[in-house]
Amino acid sequence: MAKRFESSIEVQSIKIDTVVDHPYIEHGINLSGTIYIDGVHDDESVENIKLEVFKVRNELVSEIISKHSIELVGSVASKDMQMIPFEIMPDERWIPDEAEEVSKLILRTTVLVENGNEFSDEDEIYFDIEE
Repeated sequence: MAKRFESSIEVQSIKIDTVVDHPYIEHGINLSGTIYIDGVHDDESVENIKLEVFKVRNELVSEIISKHSIELVGSVASKDMQMIPFEIMPDERWIPDEAEEVSKLILRTTVLVENGNEFSDEDEIYFDIEE
């Protein structure tokens, strides 16, 4: 389960990468990482980025257990990369079900651009209650 988390969204010349510090999260550790936004110019704007955590049960995405929204104020007029750190604190909904040792979760990144279109990508993360 030491695979790397990969989530990347490309919209025209904009690239948004979500990088998770640790895709295998243990009890007492928050889900943390950085969203990298590259290629934003004057005529394009990312308005909102939403992170959602879903719990997977019986190989099906069953319920949303956490949300984190990032409102971008103004447009990024530079060609430089913008980095947005995030941290999501697990709660009791992240705890593995009785028959499971770890919870299999999905972290979905959704980007809302200026014209109202949404684009999403997701990958798996894991939560272990054992210390």
